[in-house]
Amino acid sequence: MNIYTRKPVISSVNIVPMLDILTILLIFFIVQTEFKRQVSVLHLDVPRTDSLSGTEGDRNQVLLEIAADGTLALKGKILTAAELPTAISSLLKENPDTAIQVSAAEGASMGNFIHALDLLHESGLHIDQVPVRINPER
Repeated sequence: MNIYTRKPVISSVNIVPMLDILTILLIFFIVQTEFKRQVSVLHLDVPRTDSLSGTEGDRNQVLLEIAADGTLALKGKILTAAELPTAISSLLKENPDTAIQVSAAEGASMGNFIHALDLLHESGLHIDQVPVRINPER
């Protein structure tokens, strides 16, 4: 005599924990996304590196671009060599925590690059304050 009958087990996937995890992942990726990118005025063919990494989008960071023909651009505005030291000095007076990042085109000569560093030094920056990366030819 069978008094107890076994109820069939209904297997179902609980979707609520999966939605919780997807929501957390969505929030994480939204927070980690960088919304504001610095727009370049000069077209630069910059060599890429696989071994070095860094962060982009620092709010106190200003980009100084050096084109292959020696043209200089600071914060997207093309400047002459005579205008650059005064522009940097006034920028540093407004915000002393500003970091200047130098980006040179692949075809830019070393003379143009050194001249830009001299102009930065003339405007009151020490060479230790300017991030510079030199890659030897492979």
